Amino acid sequence: MTGRTRSARFQPKRPRCTAVLVLLLLAIPCAASAADKDPLRPPDTSSPRATLQGFVAATDDAYSRMAGVFRAYGESDRLYPSSEERKNQIAALRDAPKAMQYLDLSNIAPVLKDTIAIERLLQLKEVLDRIDIPAFADIPDAAAMAQLPSKRWRLPNTEIDIVLEDKGDRAGEYLVSAATIERLPEFYELVKDLPYKPGPGHQLADLYRSISHGGATTIYEAFLTSPIGISYIIPPRWMLNLPDWLKARVVSIATWQWLGLGLGAVFAMLVIFSAHRLARRGADDSQDGLSARWRALPVPLAILVVARLFVPFLATLLRIGGGPRAVIAYVSTVAVYLSAAWLTMVAAILLGEIIVASEHLTTRSLDGQLIRLGTRLLGLVAAIAILIQGGDELGFPAYSVLAGLGVGGLAVALAAQSTIANLIGSLLITMEKPFSVGHSVKIGSSEGTVEDVGFRSTRIRTADNSLVTIPSSSVVNTTVENLSVRTKRRQRFFVQVTYDTSREKLEELVAQIKQLIVDHPLAEDSTCQVRFNGFGESSLDVLVMFHLQVADRATELSEREAVLLQIMDIVKDLGLEFAFPTRTLQIGNANTGEKAPSRPVQEASVVGFVSRT
Repeated sequence: MTGRTRSARFQPKRPRCTAVLVLLLLAIPCAASAADKDPLRPPDTSSPRATLQGFVAATDDAYSRMAGVFRAYGESDRLYPSSEERKNQIAALRDAPKAMQYLDLSNIAPVLKDTIAIERLLQLKEVLDRIDIPAFADIPDAAAMAQLPSKRWRLPNTEIDIVLEDKGDRAGEYLVSAATIERLPEFYELVKDLPYKPGPGHQLADLYRSISHGGATTIYEAFLTSPIGISYIIPPRWMLNLPDWLKARVVSIATWQWLGLGLGAVFAMLVIFSAHRLARRGADDSQDGLSARWRALPVPLAILVVARLFVPFLATLLRIGGGPRAVIAYVSTVAVYLSAAWLTMVAAILLGEIIVASEHLTTRSLDGQLIRLGTRLLGLVAAIAILIQGGDELGFPAYSVLAGLGVGGLAVALAAQSTIANLIGSLLITMEKPFSVGHSVKIGSSEGTVEDVGFRSTRIRTADNSLVTIPSSSVVNTTVENLSVRTKRRQRFFVQVTYDTSREKLEELVAQIKQLIVDHPLAEDSTCQVRFNGFGESSLDVLVMFHLQVADRATELSEREAVLLQIMDIVKDLGLEFAFPTRTLQIGNANTGEKAPSRPVQEASVVGFVSRT
């Protein structure tokens, strides 16, 4: 009677305790190690015997000791495990993480090691709990393996290999091979319908089948659908009482987990969309570049937060496993590193704009362009480093990523030689600063005012208001004349008077023009030259050369005009006349050779004889 009463008392609570069993047992990777006499002692992997025996002992011990934890909870009426029970859970699982040290997990991408490693451990345990394995005394030890030519031992009638590692951090240890780890899902599918052998795994599986009401039939299946994360929110025993349609598994995870993922995806998209709306709020063409750069930050920042924090939290909360967890891990990792690279580039551009603004530099000045280019290059280097780290996290070795970037960079360089040449040309212009925005320059056959120095080209505004765009590579490979940096501007012209001017008048004209230039406040008298220079075709030519100490073209034209007007006054006061082009046309008789009187012809351009019959 007492036995029946006790059994009746315990049976209703089996669902509760089993929920905790699944909850606590499958939290192996998250459990912290409790006090241990030798906490730093590594597992014995000196031989196939030591490796297999150590793995079985560690997992069996976790299975068995966990029973005491969930039994105490199952016999209580509490919704949640007590603090003492949670403490005992940690103590029971202190050796469980060491079980993974018997496995060669080197082929698992770093991003998946937190999830796939425990799945492979449980799959291997499921296989070993269903097949016959030799007695440990019949498995080769270190001495026996030393006598064998091969350092690989295969579990009889299986393809499970324990291999001596010959390189890496685990060199000299016998581990379940990486090839075996990769094939464990296949092995599990082949044996999952076989009965358990007597042992801790058999006991736990029978207990779960008796209370799951059509739920998971193996410990591994329970792992994929156990509410590890929400056990602190929803009582574990409630989860086992869900309707069958919510517990039905689709692609390795339960329906209720898919519903949770759907809600999480909606929340994540709302966060990113809100960031996008925030970036566009108040955006208009009138805002400056710095404001536009700030508006570019929210979207990559939101993606980074969602992918780095929210998605892993949600996957852990819902205890997503199997293939879906691998897909989520890969997608979220790719999103993390791409958004981080994007954010780095935006931040670098923003940093350049902030520095330019803080130094009060002209928006398109060469100093500002150099700062922008420098920060963008730093951002590009940082973004590439982030992508390389992301590739390593996804399982692509850094040297492979670098080699791929090198080949890809070579292809891009060959396809975009002119673009790269222009970029380098822009860099040289910003470093050497042959001119600045606003300077008047002559580049090749183009002359005008510099309006912009970009990362690909230089734009100048010509005198007829045309905008000429010159590739930066052409700028650095041609002669550039900067007209705006001249401290003085040379003036050279001729004063031409008629041939009837006397010598005395001509000398007086030269002297007065020279005195005019010397007395001019902006003229450099040391370089002033006024000389009778030659006999022109229709004039006596006086050469006038001097320099005006002016900074811009407008002042130069104004002062030159004033000088020319004063020279006109001097010529008039001396009673002289300016010469103009004159030609004499002679008409003669072709038969007699008689010449007619000469007549001056103004502005004639041809001298010759016209025959008359």
